[in-house]
Amino acid sequence: MLRSSTKLASLRRSSQGVFKSQRRLIGESSKDTSSVLLQPKGKPPVIREAVPVSPGPQQPPKIKKKFLFPGFLFKTFLATSVLYGGVLYAATKNETVMDFVIEHDLPLYEGLLDVIEHGSFDELKKRMDSVRSKIILPSKEEITKLTAELEERSEEFLHETRKLAEKTQQKFHHTTPAEQLQKNPEFESVVKEYQHIPLIKVNDKLDDSLKSTIESFNNLLRTINVPKGPLNDSLLKSINESVAQLTVRLDDLTNNFNEAVEKQVKETQTEYLRSSTAKELELTETLLGQFKNERLQLEKKLNERMTKEVEATREAISQAAANAVAMVRIEDAKKFESMVKDKIDTERNGRLANLDKINTRLEELEQYALSIEEQLSSNNQKVLIHQSIVKLKTVLKTDTDPSEKPKLVKPYLDDLAKVAAGADDQVIDLTLKELYPLLSKESNQTILTTPQLLTRWQQLSGELRSASLLPPNAGLLGHLASVLFSKLLVPVSGNKPDGKDIESVIARVEDSLARDHLDEAVEDVANLKGWTRKLADDWVVEARKRLEIEFLVDVIDAESRIL
Repeated sequence: MLRSSTKLASLRRSSQGVFKSQRRLIGESSKDTSSVLLQPKGKPPVIREAVPVSPGPQQPPKIKKKFLFPGFLFKTFLATSVLYGGVLYAATKNETVMDFVIEHDLPLYEGLLDVIEHGSFDELKKRMDSVRSKIILPSKEEITKLTAELEERSEEFLHETRKLAEKTQQKFHHTTPAEQLQKNPEFESVVKEYQHIPLIKVNDKLDDSLKSTIESFNNLLRTINVPKGPLNDSLLKSINESVAQLTVRLDDLTNNFNEAVEKQVKETQTEYLRSSTAKELELTETLLGQFKNERLQLEKKLNERMTKEVEATREAISQAAANAVAMVRIEDAKKFESMVKDKIDTERNGRLANLDKINTRLEELEQYALSIEEQLSSNNQKVLIHQSIVKLKTVLKTDTDPSEKPKLVKPYLDDLAKVAAGADDQVIDLTLKELYPLLSKESNQTILTTPQLLTRWQQLSGELRSASLLPPNAGLLGHLASVLFSKLLVPVSGNKPDGKDIESVIARVEDSLARDHLDEAVEDVANLKGWTRKLADDWVVEARKRLEIEFLVDVIDAESRIL
């Protein structure tokens, strides 16, 4: 309805402007008719444009402000926006206005209400900054360039305007009557171009009265747009009658529209009051019903809770009474037991005074028997371990015939581990773990005894003597010479602790092996260098194996003796 009223007002103003322009055209056409000049008889008259004569000083006419439809739309939109925003802001403060907004479902009210309630100045500032950042203003150089181009174009336009003005003055130069008689009389055709006023498009959705008004106004515009000569009085009369009819119709339509709007507003207010009153009553009844239901539910829950609490209190009191009775019974039973115990002790002290002494003696005898048993078991454990160690040493130290079947050492080692498991000694357990890798795959023939090591050493002594005589980087001749000269060496016997030559080393090793000092022999051989040490590597490996086995077995034997 507001849109239709604004269209009617704009239409009325535009029609008034058209009528004024039409009257101005009529006045100009009357002036044009007076510009016909007298011509000689028998020849057609020449119609010329009247040269405008500069009038005297007159008062400047008052310029009326023209109606601009875009400006009217902008002002209307601005006023509507302010009014709509004020209504939404009032809705955030008043519940009645909020109900009105929700009931009529105003456009975009949810988002705008959210912005009004939760928005802040900082968010608005951020959005304005983002919009400013998107707008790219021209630089100073571009503005300077554009100004220069405008100045050049204005100068060119001014120059062309001056040329056209000079040509026009030459064209409209006044001639004398003699010059006009000498010229051939002819008609100078004057062609005027009329600017057609665009018609108003009729929308099918408009009201019938408004359609008829717009159609009559279009007929008026069609009459004005017809390119005719000077307008006559009948045409002016018809135009005035049409304008008067149009004005009357517009006034009637405006009055009818205002009456309809007032009537509709009154009906809307009445209907709103009626609906709001009905809703208020309905809401009051609903709230009263909900209040009654909530009260009944709360009373029911309170009664149930009180019943449960009473039952729980009753059970707690009953349980406390039962516990008190039980405690009294327990106390009576303890007192009775104490009385019986005192009576028995009194009788025992009187008649059985020696029973305590006999009991103490029996406990001492029990402890003594247990210590003897532990000692016997420990001695038995020691004997078993010692027997297993003796068997293992016998297998390792006894020389066997190569023709006999070899005996594995692992069964004897397993027997020793089984016997030593009962002792629960960490030293024996660790020693057995070290012995297993050495003896798990060995037999009595693979482990060399001390005499066997002495025999191998004696067989190796000849090669050691020849190797000791080899010069550095010796060739074939050097090897032959070392073998020859080694035969000439005189063997040395006995122990020479300070001698470092090969004969002294050989003699010390043989003496150590003869006295069963394997560790000293291995130390002397390990200190050899060069080819002699290289030749004695295999003998050192076997001797060290024998020495490690003997050392570990001796450790087990020594540990078993102190169990």
